[in-house]
Amino acid sequence: MSGIHLDHGAALQALSRLLLDGEEQHRRHLSTRPALPVAALGRDFAAHGAQIAAMLHRVHDTGRERIDALRTTAESAAAQVRVFGDIDKHLGAHLRGVH
Repeated sequence: MSGIHLDHGAALQALSRLLLDGEEQHRRHLSTRPALPVAALGRDFAAHGAQIAAMLHRVHDTGRERIDALRTTAESAAAQVRVFGDIDKHLGAHLRGVH
């Protein structure tokens, strides 16, 4: 016996919660965009305002990419847990039949 034990149900529940949290974060993140009017920094700083606004948009887009990556990873992990569970179940049935 290897001593390895994976509670498939608990793992899938945890990943399901992670997916739900990821969906909520994704929804919230997409509900707003950074808004910095170039004029807010004053006439003499319009170029700086445009650079700062562009930077804020890049930061926001990077945040979305990270949330999307988390969601994709959680979905992939859940798929792997299901595969592992199926293999474990079939192997267990096979071993019980051998003994």
